[in-house]
Amino acid sequence: MISFGQSKSVQTQSTDSLGRFNFNMEDEFGQNLNILIQSANKSGIKKNYTIALDKKESPPVYFDRTQLVEKVDSVVHAIVEKNIERKKVDETFPISSGGILLDEVVVEGYRMTPERKKVMDEYGKPKVVIEGEAIRKKEEKWSYGLYSVLLFNFPDKVIINRGGDGNLYAKVKNSEMTLVVIDGIPVIYYEYPFIPNIPPSQVKSFEIIEGARNFSKLYLEKYPQASPLDAPAWGDVIAIYTYGGKGIYGTSEPVGILHAAIPVFSAPSEFYAPKYENLQPNDWYKPDLRALVHWMPKFKTDSLGKSAVTYYNADITGEMMVVVEAISENGDIGYKEMVYSVKKRN
Repeated sequence: MISFGQSKSVQTQSTDSLGRFNFNMEDEFGQNLNILIQSANKSGIKKNYTIALDKKESPPVYFDRTQLVEKVDSVVHAIVEKNIERKKVDETFPISSGGILLDEVVVEGYRMTPERKKVMDEYGKPKVVIEGEAIRKKEEKWSYGLYSVLLFNFPDKVIINRGGDGNLYAKVKNSEMTLVVIDGIPVIYYEYPFIPNIPPSQVKSFEIIEGARNFSKLYLEKYPQASPLDAPAWGDVIAIYTYGGKGIYGTSEPVGILHAAIPVFSAPSEFYAPKYENLQPNDWYKPDLRALVHWMPKFKTDSLGKSAVTYYNADITGEMMVVVEAISENGDIGYKEMVYSVKKRN
């Protein structure tokens, strides 16, 4: 097994008599961890096995549903009032001087690989991009290749029709003609029957370029024997990118390979904390009304079990609660609540 997390690892394991196996891994944080498993028999010959990974199961949560409406206690009421007051301050001081206040910003990632750059320079930018992960999530046990997944799950993106020869062909909606390039390599006419059977596990992305440039040139590469006078002047292009990066003949699925993603620990939460080491003019006028004044998700003690931490309090006076949660090397759990007072300086 190969893991692709913060600490990459390669491990080998043998199954027991019932075919069960397990790998010990370092702690990982984030969304999911991508892994690759290569299976082989006792002789070391790579062989396809049906591998089932244990699913993450959350324990059931029980709670009392009888109390629908109840009177808010004094603590909750005070927190709500402080949140309202804090929101008013934030609206009064929306941003530090020298900055620009933006509305909602949506960031979309598109990795520009050499193959993608080659295709975009030759035919243009894609209008539709279907990531390989989205295709694999829609794959069923009865799926029989890339086009079968697209046929039943992405009919609004691409049309999949069965030709007179019994093979599946992809076509862009309202297109006079659709041609296919795989990893930047044009697909020749006799290679088109191989495209539907590309394993979804080998697809990085499926992209549609409408009104492609240099379409006549691509047509003549598909039909080398055709006359230039017969080449259409315009059409659409489907660009398929694979993990092999070698075109249609590099899309055969390796024997005994399983791509999977396993759940990991959630990333530690982050909270805003002002940097009072470099005060700005507005910092003297804007009240600091944070309810949470310090957050440290992880820190270690010394050999004597001692540790120290410093932080800035907010402008709120009164009692502040400190909650400390600990765990020892042996897994023992510790918990402590403490209270200290913050007074206004005279």
